[in-house]
Amino acid sequence: MKLVDNIEKEENIQEASYAGNIGALEMVQFYQEADKADIKIMEILVKKGSWAGVKKLFKKVLGITLQ
Repeated sequence: MKLVDNIEKEENIQEASYAGNIGALEMVQFYQEADKADIKIMEILVKKGSWAGVKKLFKKVLGITLQ
C-alpha cells in the first residue's frame, strides 16, 4: 500500500495523538459541533481543571481521543 492510498481513503486518516497535545484545533472543532449543553459542561470541566472530563467529552462529541 502506498502513502497516497491512505490519503485517498479518508477512513485511513487518523487524528495525530501524542503526549502534550493540547488540542487547540480540536477545541475549536468542539465549539463548532457541540450542542449548548455540552458546551456548558466543557466550560465547567475547564474551570475545574478536569482534564479527564475534558477528554471524555471530546471523545463523546467528536470521537477524538486526546492523550
